[in-house]
Amino acid sequence: MNLSKMLRFVRATGAVLVFVMAARQAPAQTLTTGTLAGVVADQQGGVLPGATITAVHQPTGTQYETVTGSDGRYQIPNVRVGGPYTVTATLSGFRVQKEENVNVALGEERSLEFKMPLATIAETVVVVGQATFNETRAGTAENVPAEAIQSLPTIQRGLFDFARTSPYFSVSPDSAGTDAFMSVAGRNPRYNSIQIDGAVNNDVFGIPATGTPGAQTGAQPISLDAIQEVQLVVAPYDVRQGGFTGGGINAVTKSGSNTFSGTGYWFGRNEKLTRSIPAIATTAVPSPADVKLEGFKDQQGGFSFGGPILRNKAFFFGNLDLGRKSLPTGFSADGSGGQAWGGLNSAGVASHLADLQQITSILKTQYGYDPGSFSEISTPINNNKVFLRTDFNVSPRNQLTVRLNYVKGSKQVSSTGVPNSTTYAFPTDFYTSNEKVWSPVAQLNTTAAHVFNEFRATYTRDRFTRTIPLPVFPFVRVDFSDGLNVRLGAENSSHANKLNQDIVEITDDMTWVMGKHTFVVGTHNEFLHFFNVFVQNLYGNYEFSAATTAGAIANLQSGFAQAYSRNFSNTSNPLEPAVFSVRQFGVYFGDQWRARSTLTLTYGVRLDVPNFPDTPHSTPLAVTAFGLHTDVVPALRASVSTGISAGAARRGRRCAAVLASSRAAPPMFGCPTSTAIQESTSRTSTPARSITTHG
Repeated sequence: MNLSKMLRFVRATGAVLVFVMAARQAPAQTLTTGTLAGVVADQQGGVLPGATITAVHQPTGTQYETVTGSDGRYQIPNVRVGGPYTVTATLSGFRVQKEENVNVALGEERSLEFKMPLATIAETVVVVGQATFNETRAGTAENVPAEAIQSLPTIQRGLFDFARTSPYFSVSPDSAGTDAFMSVAGRNPRYNSIQIDGAVNNDVFGIPATGTPGAQTGAQPISLDAIQEVQLVVAPYDVRQGGFTGGGINAVTKSGSNTFSGTGYWFGRNEKLTRSIPAIATTAVPSPADVKLEGFKDQQGGFSFGGPILRNKAFFFGNLDLGRKSLPTGFSADGSGGQAWGGLNSAGVASHLADLQQITSILKTQYGYDPGSFSEISTPINNNKVFLRTDFNVSPRNQLTVRLNYVKGSKQVSSTGVPNSTTYAFPTDFYTSNEKVWSPVAQLNTTAAHVFNEFRATYTRDRFTRTIPLPVFPFVRVDFSDGLNVRLGAENSSHANKLNQDIVEITDDMTWVMGKHTFVVGTHNEFLHFFNVFVQNLYGNYEFSAATTAGAIANLQSGFAQAYSRNFSNTSNPLEPAVFSVRQFGVYFGDQWRARSTLTLTYGVRLDVPNFPDTPHSTPLAVTAFGLHTDVVPALRASVSTGISAGAARRGRRCAAVLASSRAAPPMFGCPTSTAIQESTSRTSTPARSITTHG
């Protein structure tokens, strides 16, 4: 986009006028910290330049300091979330002013006004309470503080449970009862963003519906006991926040203090604390009794501990969280547990038990393969989470944080929603998803007179594999004449399924205060590398059917399949991986202008440039048949986002107005980058060929 087009584009956005009434306070979004700001004046209201403002975080002794400008204003960005703080204002010739028990929420600009009397008598005035109003807040956001996290009920003990506190966030569970879909303002879940300590915590390959690493194993991205505060944002007008068009969950983690402290916890449920499942009704048994989830259990326990390494200088915090879950499938072939698959006949016996026994006999005698038992099985879902964090007050102007989040999960499951009332899965059809995620983060906050810098480096290492029961057997499906079907053998999408993701993020934000303006300039860059092995139907996929159930079983016995599919590598390596990289570069500039005491304008521009350095594989058949060139990647184009918002206050009332935005609602800065394009024709999966036959 050349300069003239960009100027016309920005001018065109000024024609957009959308007013949004904010019913609740919406934080002036920052990613990991908060801000202290205000005006220092004398008792007659005259502003006092040169006053020294000192804020001390009492639990750790961390100290922040700045000086008021010519208009008496001060601002201290990048302060720790929480508190309490003691904030002191000093100026020669005036009495010292002090405010205690000040707490700062995530993303909040905490306003503290000081009126300083002349020092006719040497004394310190302590302010014990003050009503607060933040006129800089714009956008739609909500904070969930530590007190709410501790007191609100939660079943999954995850971030999504607290997303429900905002009416914009809608969370729906999957068949296993875990939070799978989080839609914000009606957007697809993959357009959301989750950040922990400012680091992007998304599954950038785009497989799990939750969009978080470890989700394919049912694991939460981080232990809830390690979370200090959560911020829920929709349409933020801060150039530092980008990469989503739905909503964002921004969480900051706990840290140690000058006091040793710890917690221990255990939570558990079993079948006595769950509802019964309606059994399948048949003509012979129209009103069967409900069945319990026998064998169900869900247990989670752990502990955390933190304290000083060196008082007022260095601190540590650690958390260990273990989850153990056993989830019954809810069906059995012989009616011994859960629902009797296919229902019961007039004799009270599972109606298709004889058919399944015949299939098992054929597989054992003719193919030497045992598909497993007829009883209900319980699938294990386990996860271990470890969190470690250290904080260092390197100097009065430099604070360093280094933390590690580790998640290991495993989950045994069959195809989505199987077994169910129409499909029975033998135990050999179940596969196990295994995933390990390491995420170290280093953040350095530096403070000067009126300049503040926040540098953050993140590395995420995600290793995912699927394992199948041994010995390996092709995927087999037998269709019954009444619309039911049976599955056995290795699940067809798990024959060769491995994904490695390595993600590096580099972010640097510099903020400086100049009069009534607070400028921010920064860059956010992501470097993604993928190693993916995915060969569906590597061992074959057989389907047997006929006009009658007996005929379908006879076809199985004779080896006469009505459909057969097999994929194989297009190279000499049967497990040829797809290895490719994606990069995204972002730069931005913003300004927060306090035009009046009751009016604050926030505006900025952000430029995001995605880059695909690898060339996908060419598929000549796609070119011949459809004119589609699969070896062409999106052209290198910049995504330009602009936005202006205004926050106004009059007599304690709050409103926010969106003056201009270059995007339709919900407004945002930066676009999420799609990584997995088209599996069979791109570099995102194994180059493969497919054989499919139908009888």
